[in-house]
Amino acid sequence: MDFFKYYRRTPYTFDVDGNTFKVNLTNVTQRAKIVERLRQYTSAMYEYVIQDGERPDIVAQRLYGSPSYTWVVLLSNNIFSLYDWPLSSQEFEDYLISKYGSIQHARDGARTYYTVEGDRVDETTYHALPEARQGNVLTPYEQEVQDNEAKRRIKVIRGAFLPQIFTALKTLFK
Repeated sequence: MDFFKYYRRTPYTFDVDGNTFKVNLTNVTQRAKIVERLRQYTSAMYEYVIQDGERPDIVAQRLYGSPSYTWVVLLSNNIFSLYDWPLSSQEFEDYLISKYGSIQHARDGARTYYTVEGDRVDETTYHALPEARQGNVLTPYEQEVQDNEAKRRIKVIRGAFLPQIFTALKTLFK
C-alpha cells in the first residue's frame, strides 16, 4: 500500500517576491484519524522490543516482509519523528558526548529526583518527603538510558490483520 497516495491533496496558492505559485499539498491532518483508527485494533497488536540498531524500515521488513510498511510501524505507535525512536548504542554514546561533553560528565551530573508516583521534584522537596514517598534519584546518564530504553517497547500489528486495516484506512480517505 502506497500510504500517501490515499491522502487528500489541497490546492494552495502563495506569493513570493511578486511571483505566484500554485501547489497541491498533502493534507496531513488526516493522520490523527488514522492513528485513532489504528489504535482501535488493540487485539491485533502485540508488543515488540526494538533491538540495538534496528530502524523502522528494518522492523517493517522483519515483521511484514517489506520496508514499504514502515508507515504501519510508525503510525501504530504515533511516532512523528525519529527522535521518538531509540538510539543505537553508538548513536547514544555520540549523543551523550555532544550533550554533556563526555559520558563521565553525564554520569557525574546533577541528579534528578522523583517521587514514587513518578513526579519530578527538586532536591529540597525530595528530602522533605516521607521516605515512603521518595522515589528514584537519577544521574543524567541514568535518565538518558531510561528515556532511550522506554522507546524500545512498541506495539506492532500482526501481519495477518494488515489487509483489514488497509481496508479500514481507505474508508477514512474517501
